[in-house]
Amino acid sequence: MRAGALFLFAVLIAAGCGTSSATPKPVRPKPLAVYVDGSKVETIRPHHPQRIGLPDRVWLRHGRATILVDVPLQRATRAVRRALAAHRTRVDAPFLPSSSSIRIRPVRQVLRDDCEATSLSMLLTAAGVHVGQLRLQQELPRSGPLDPQPVAGSMLLRWGDPERGFVGRADGGGPHGGFGVYEPPIRELAAHYGIHLLDLHGKSVAAVRAAVLAGHPVLAWVGLAAGPYASWLTPSGHEITVNYGEHAVVLVGADGNGFEVNNPLSGRERWSEALFSSRWKLLGRRALELP
Repeated sequence: MRAGALFLFAVLIAAGCGTSSATPKPVRPKPLAVYVDGSKVETIRPHHPQRIGLPDRVWLRHGRATILVDVPLQRATRAVRRALAAHRTRVDAPFLPSSSSIRIRPVRQVLRDDCEATSLSMLLTAAGVHVGQLRLQQELPRSGPLDPQPVAGSMLLRWGDPERGFVGRADGGGPHGGFGVYEPPIRELAAHYGIHLLDLHGKSVAAVRAAVLAGHPVLAWVGLAAGPYASWLTPSGHEITVNYGEHAVVLVGADGNGFEVNNPLSGRERWSEALFSSRWKLLGRRALELP
């Protein structure tokens, strides 16, 4: 009797569990948010998956930069359908930067040869650090004698090394005036103000364009003319050859055809890619990126 009662009790429990009148409500899938580079551009309702309307171009804002990106619709639509099938609530659509514009006011150089300090002041301003070009010029390390000096037993004069400090007189004057400074001292001075600049020395024009399209201004060394060239000995005795057409500018915009340039000599300019490429090569493809 005891075993039979237990069996009957189990049957009643099973029957009671299986015949409950409460039915679970269907779970409604949540909407799918579509993002492009961190910005929400569309919300897709799962019950209308066939109605996938995505923009083919999107304007984005990153700090001082306004960036136009292209959205490859076929790839983006496939990504959305996969996300819907997986019941996800967010998907990041693919995109390709098309053009950029970075809000940095052009600054004119006040000395004959302080284009590098002037360009650095624009980069620092973009990073939220406001330091004038004259102060930066004073803080730059100097290399070599103020003016070239003769070297016994050599046809070459001894002057400074632009890889180590500013060479010559920033305000001109003297028998040879001034030359300038390359990227290592500029990068070190930026670091003094807590700003890390990426070295793009020797990179391709495509790499520079990618940096600017990402909204990162670039300080680039260019040659405004193919010479004149001069050679001298650095304080360490190393012979260098330089282009006296050396100049520094800041790239503040880019698209498929060229660059927007803040030129310390003349203000905002538009350079074709071919023009920038030729001028950049004259100075050995030197550049610094503000990430």
